[in-house]
Amino acid sequence: MILLSAALVAWSAVHGWKSHERAVFERNVLAHANGNGFVPVQMPDGAPSNTVLILAALNCPSDAAQRADAMARTLTEKGIPAIRSSNTSFSAMARTKQQIDLLNGSVVVSNGALPIIFVNGMGKANPSVEEVVSQYRESE
Repeated sequence: MILLSAALVAWSAVHGWKSHERAVFERNVLAHANGNGFVPVQMPDGAPSNTVLILAALNCPSDAAQRADAMARTLTEKGIPAIRSSNTSFSAMARTKQQIDLLNGSVVVSNGALPIIFVNGMGKANPSVEEVVSQYRESE
């Protein structure tokens, strides 16, 4: 029984430390957010320039997917090119500190709430349409 309790305490300590490390990592990345809350990211493979990439499940009734669909419609109505997708990939060819920092930004954004937005080297999880429009116009 004592051995089991010791193992449980050790597991809890390791799990707690990993959660703390993840929170510190995310906080460090998000500290570089601009006024719209977007952070510098490595753009997903094949993402076109001057186009908003909106990631969330396609053809799905979830709130996040419905927000993503509404965002795509609104952006299109405003003349802002947008692409909806449910997946993407990143080439992990990071060699320099700047490339690693950008990839870290992509990881933090991709692990956030849906929809995930990427536009012209910047990303944010679950932004408002107004934030996306502002970010797009600032980055043109």
